[in-house]
Amino acid sequence: MNVLFVHVKNNLLPDHVRTAPEIGHLTVITEPGHTQRYGPEVDVRLVESVENPELLRLEVLKLLRERRIDRIFAPFERGQAQAGHVRAYFGIPGTGPEVAHAFSSKYAMKQQMLRAGLPVAGFRLAAGLDQVAEAAAELGWPVVAKPMVGGGSMDVCVFPSAERFEAFSASPEADPIRALDCPLIVEEFVDIAAEYHCDGVVKDGEVVFAASSRYLAPVLGRGTVFGSMTLPAGDPVRARMEELHARAVAALGLVDGVTHMEFLDTAGGLVVGEIACRAAGGGIPHALALHSGVDVWRASLQLALGLDPKVDPVPERGVTAHCYLPLRPGRIVAMSGADDLRALPSVIDVKILSQVGDVVPERLSSGAASALVFLRADSAEEAEAAVARVYETFRIEIEAV
Repeated sequence: MNVLFVHVKNNLLPDHVRTAPEIGHLTVITEPGHTQRYGPEVDVRLVESVENPELLRLEVLKLLRERRIDRIFAPFERGQAQAGHVRAYFGIPGTGPEVAHAFSSKYAMKQQMLRAGLPVAGFRLAAGLDQVAEAAAELGWPVVAKPMVGGGSMDVCVFPSAERFEAFSASPEADPIRALDCPLIVEEFVDIAAEYHCDGVVKDGEVVFAASSRYLAPVLGRGTVFGSMTLPAGDPVRARMEELHARAVAALGLVDGVTHMEFLDTAGGLVVGEIACRAAGGGIPHALALHSGVDVWRASLQLALGLDPKVDPVPERGVTAHCYLPLRPGRIVAMSGADDLRALPSVIDVKILSQVGDVVPERLSSGAASALVFLRADSAEEAEAAVARVYETFRIEIEAV
């Protein structure tokens, strides 16, 4: 099978997806400075931006003059709508532009979920930073402003008041927001007791697998403790989340794909955040595999290639949690090792992501971590205690650069 990856430069595919046996001949269209490394056997082509549909279309046309493309895999929000356009333009099977746009544009997504009766916070579109105050005046302060397309909590801003917004707008902090090449979505800021995520696999329009989890702490403004843990069977919040997830999948018209959906627990009940047609970031996919035996990354690739992912979850055992260990900008000069973490009670796996000597950049996504630790316990309370031991044990020293 001839497969095309549409690959945004700053994202990384897991090795077992990049080298999956289902892929025959692999071609990659990505951007200059891409961080994924491919072997000499992979045909890597560069365009200035995969989010420019005309540049992407022209590069695909060049490729088609050399060989056929059986399927396109676009596993990140950025580039999904453009890949959908290319599929439709050249008659390549897979998710089309309308559905891909609904899952990558937070504005289109929330419009469709609102029409379907799902509980969403109030929202408005702002073409640029100078329109945020008007949108906030309609919604009522405080508000959250974020890029219409994007992930990892990058460039997400909370504005408690008009005065704080004006101060932000006049500061250099606003420069990255002004430089965005997509509109902003402005949302009501809601007080939350907890934040959750539901990760699913959809085949032929039906949800064939769903797993619900609670974040250890809300994503926005995350502190030192961060990660999530699965919800046990019979949990009423889990049942409500999976019902809303199925309704969102239907509302946005997904036929085949994997999903990552977020929820906010408010005084008035669950509020739907966003849903993406991709595998979750950070340690969530591995935590799900440890808990259920379902590999959402592999399922994502198989569905994009028109194959049956044959999802067959194993029986659940207690609660599976994972946590992100601290990381901040600077040079790492000392850090605990994997063996120290594996020796702790309830720890079932450790992934070291940074090394002594690494220089950590200034701008970090919500999934940034020096290491990921995965744990299993009989209850949420035991899992939380085990996570606390991990943070008490871990040491990292970072110096300014």
